[in-house]
Amino acid sequence: MNSRYEIGFIITPEVNEEEVKKIIESITATIKKAKGVIENLDEWGRKKMAFPIKKNLEGYYVFIQTEVDGAIITTLERRLKQMEKVLRFITLRLDDKLKKSNKLTKKWAKIDKIRKKTMESRSEDRESEDFSEKEEESDADEK
Repeated sequence: MNSRYEIGFIITPEVNEEEVKKIIESITATIKKAKGVIENLDEWGRKKMAFPIKKNLEGYYVFIQTEVDGAIITTLERRLKQMEKVLRFITLRLDDKLKKSNKLTKKWAKIDKIRKKTMESRSEDRESEDFSEKEEESDADEK
């Protein structure tokens, strides 16, 4: 049974672009061989880390969102452990409920925006009404 996963790993900063591409391609090839689907490949690039890992202060960050069988994840993790160029990695199983909650959060944000717009338009209407009343009062005072 296929589940959704996010695999994140940090590559040492000493590697060049070609080696980074080879590492990413080997991971994606393993996923594709297992008839998995790569939903998103996100390369953050070279970033400073919060703390040193193996005396490195920077690393090349890569995140892959995939839908694949759970048995393949163990081979991916084993392969990432064996790669000397990979400093750290993490594999997260993404929950379908989380996906639904993200949709709800976006929907609620839209509703909040609409409410704010209507409140702003109402306050503008009130200000224009107040202005017209004051204008009528000043016209009445002048007469």
